[in-house]
Amino acid sequence: MKRQSAAATLALLLLMSSPALAWNPFRERPQPPVAAREPDPAPFVAPPPGIYYVTDTYVADVVTSSGPLTTYSTTTVHESTGSYARVLDTVGTGASSAFDGSAFNGRRTLGDGRSVAGTYYENYVLIDGGFVPISVVFFQDDAELARLVAVATRSPAVTASPPSLPSQAARSAAPACCPATRPVPMPASTPPPARPIRAGVSLLPVSAPLSSVEVLRGRAVALWPRAFVDDREVPVLTWALVAGDPGEALVLAGSGGAPFRTSWRRLAPPGAAYDLVFRMEVDLPDTGRRTADARITLIVRSPALEN
Repeated sequence: MKRQSAAATLALLLLMSSPALAWNPFRERPQPPVAAREPDPAPFVAPPPGIYYVTDTYVADVVTSSGPLTTYSTTTVHESTGSYARVLDTVGTGASSAFDGSAFNGRRTLGDGRSVAGTYYENYVLIDGGFVPISVVFFQDDAELARLVAVATRSPAVTASPPSLPSQAARSAAPACCPATRPVPMPASTPPPARPIRAGVSLLPVSAPLSSVEVLRGRAVALWPRAFVDDREVPVLTWALVAGDPGEALVLAGSGGAPFRTSWRRLAPPGAAYDLVFRMEVDLPDTGRRTADARITLIVRSPALEN
């Protein structure tokens, strides 16, 4: 009986008891403030879709002729000015574009008046994290074949009348005597006509001669005087600029192995261009030394590219 009372008392004490609160020695200490986290540096701004970094820079529009074939192309130089570009529109021969008239170098036409084929590009620069458009350029890529119609003229046929027969009296009469034989004089030998010299100017020592070329203001250009006889190139002994604005050229004459180098820092008057005339001397085996003139038109465009 006593044991049962003791067990009941112990159980009652356990039920009425409560756990003691544990003391935390660091609870009363002030915690150091959490420093604000610096934002991550902004990453490099990547070009939007379609924009790429330019590594080949526009130099000039080139028109070359080889017989009946005329080629319209664009020359570039492998360098970067820190700019970007994207394709705006690619057009075929004679097709119109919404960007016609927006390119600083314009768009040429073929001999029949149709616009040349090519691609419009828009140039950008990266400023304060954004891409800003600065210009539009047209890269021409086309060719045309001239239709040469040869008109053959024939001499009218001449009908020869049959020789008349001598009369009976003439046939029966004996000849009085035979005239003395005279030597027939030989015609004097005529010297062969001088073969024409076709003179021209090209951008490279082995490229086709050009009638006109477009250059950027302040951009250096080299012009090579060339001479051809019967579609065969002949060496140019000397050349000299005899007419036209030489621009910033240091020399106005030279030998056939050196080009004419210059640049133009100013534009021609509106609607005009720089017309140059080169006089060159060649030595032909059949006619000796002769001279010929070559003409080329320089169209200076602006603005110039930065070096």
